[in-house]
Amino acid sequence: SILKPESFYARPHQVIFAEMRQMYRDHKPVDLLTLFDALESKGLTEPVGCFAYLAEMSKNTPSAANIVAYAEYVASYGRQRQLLALGHDIVGQAGDVRTDVAMLIDDIEQRLFAIAEQHEQGGVADLPEAYGQFLDKLVQRCQSQTSVTGTPTGFQDLDEVTSGLQPGDLVLLAGRPSMGKTALGLALCEAALNVNAGPVQVFSLDMPVDQLLARFTAMLGRVPLQHIRSGDLSENEWGRISSAASCLLSWKDRLLIDDSSYLTPTMLRSRVRKSVRQFGHPALILVDYLQLMRSPGQENRTLEIAEISRALKSLAKEMRCPVVALSQLNRDLEKRANKRPNNGDLRDSGALEQDADLIMFVYRDEVYDPQTMDKG
Repeated sequence: SILKPESFYARPHQVIFAEMRQMYRDHKPVDLLTLFDALESKGLTEPVGCFAYLAEMSKNTPSAANIVAYAEYVASYGRQRQLLALGHDIVGQAGDVRTDVAMLIDDIEQRLFAIAEQHEQGGVADLPEAYGQFLDKLVQRCQSQTSVTGTPTGFQDLDEVTSGLQPGDLVLLAGRPSMGKTALGLALCEAALNVNAGPVQVFSLDMPVDQLLARFTAMLGRVPLQHIRSGDLSENEWGRISSAASCLLSWKDRLLIDDSSYLTPTMLRSRVRKSVRQFGHPALILVDYLQLMRSPGQENRTLEIAEISRALKSLAKEMRCPVVALSQLNRDLEKRANKRPNNGDLRDSGALEQDADLIMFVYRDEVYDPQTMDKG
């Protein structure tokens, strides 16, 4: 897991390491004779050379007692070469007046992040390695006592349908105004914080941090939000608020709130990567709400939302965590007799439906029919 063939500078060493790794995965013995035989059978002896070269390498190899340290040296030198290549690319592209500076900065950040995380972005997957990881996860699921394989939502019925919010998924949480999108989004954050060691990052474009904390306090303390807004609190409610405050403060460095009112996909990725370096990989990312983000340079709003949607999906994949994006719905559904939302009601772009792995709608029938039997 420390080294890849590309970690080695010399082509022969890349070939040798790749073959040794494959033999190990195939549960075959690895020594000078078996390795040379495997290389010869695949026609790989030309870049490696003769058997004497392998023997000389083996003879000059120190004790295996410090093998992990040696591997880390090789990996470190490999990353240094990646940094040199990146620096060379930066010099070349930054000197071109046609270069889009914002895109260049984003590309540099992504490549630096990949180097720091010791994994490559993109490229052809190593099938045996990828399938081995899949089988490991499958075994873990079979041995697990629960059907929830992702981040629990905190709602048993929802977990049974979704198996939890899956890593790499873009989740849309959509609804008309005042339906409870933000409340449900914060409940998902609470559930993620309760079961994961990683941080939860909230990008609140819709409301400032004090309003968001008021909602968190109301949710955790089971106190009506209106009582917190008005300050009309009973002694019992003050006690519950104190308990909620203790819970919130225990999430220091884990509940990360950014209430910037202007946010582009590039800014979002940059801030998430920065928080990863400081606080670790996120367990969940919440964006409230998607239509308030901006993507300059697009011809119209539909293309702008499509670009934002693709960027959020890409971020979920890069961070290997669920990204929950709150979304508004079209006003046209208000004209229908049946106002329960569907995918066609997603506002501004059909790309939202294409990019999302999971779409959830928040609907309260009592908003339209106070006498309904389906309240809540």
